Amino acid sequence: MSECKSPLTAPSIFSAAYWKEAAANLKSIRMLALAAMIVALRAICKMLEIPLAPGLNINVAALFNSVGAMVYGPVVGVVGAMVSDPLGYLLHPDGPYFLPFMLSDMSSSFIFGLFFWRRRLTVGRAMTAKFAVNMVSNVVLTSLIMKWYYLVFYGVEKAQAYNLINLTRIVKNLVMFPVEAILIAVVLGALSPALYRLRLLPEKPILKLKPAHYVLVGVLTALSVGLVLFYVFFLKGFVADHNIKLF
Repeated sequence: MSECKSPLTAPSIFSAAYWKEAAANLKSIRMLALAAMIVALRAICKMLEIPLAPGLNINVAALFNSVGAMVYGPVVGVVGAMVSDPLGYLLHPDGPYFLPFMLSDMSSSFIFGLFFWRRRLTVGRAMTAKFAVNMVSNVVLTSLIMKWYYLVFYGVEKAQAYNLINLTRIVKNLVMFPVEAILIAVVLGALSPALYRLRLLPEKPILKLKPAHYVLVGVLTALSVGLVLFYVFFLKGFVADHNIKLF
C-alpha cells in the first residue's frame, strides 16, 4: 500500500504535478470567484493607503494577496495580479500608467503562492515569504521598473538621475517588514479554519502559536514601530540626501 501524503506537503514545486494542479485552478469557478474578490480588494487598497511619511505608507493589500495565494496558488495569483494592477490605477490614477508595473504585482503573487499554497503555515514561513516579496518585488524589481518608467516618460536625463539603489525604498521595506509579516501569519492562521470549512483548502493549516511566538510578535511589533518613528523623525531627511547612485 502506498503512503498517503498530506495535501499540504505534496507535491514539490519542482515537479510537473505541482504546476499542473496550480494551473487547474484556472478552470475552477470557486477559485476564479475568490480571485475576482481578491483582485477587487487589492485594487481598493491602493485607494486607501495611509501615508506615514514621504515614501512610507501603510497598505494592507499584501494581506489579501497572501490569503488568495494560500487558496488558489501561484498561477491564478499571477493572472489576478495582471488584472488588479490596471484596475487599481483606474480607481486611483497617479501619473501616466506604465504597464510593466504589473510585473511587480505579478511577482509578489507568485512568491506568496510558492510559499503558502499547499504548504504548512508557520510564522517562519510567513516571515520568509514577506521578506522575499519586499526585497524581490518591492525593492529590486520596482526600482528597475521605475528607472524604465522615467526613461519612457521623462527622458534619459531624468532616468539617469533616478537612483537604482534607492535607500528610501529599501528603508521603507525594512521598516514595515516585521509587523507586516506577523500580520500575515496571524490573519492566515485566523482565516484558515473558515476557508477549510468552505472547502477552499484541502486541509486545515492550523497555525499553532507557542509562547515564544507571542514574544516574537511583541518584539517585532515594537521594533517595527520604533523603526517607523525613527524613520519619520530622524532618518527620512538623511536617506533623501545621501542616496547611493549605481548608474
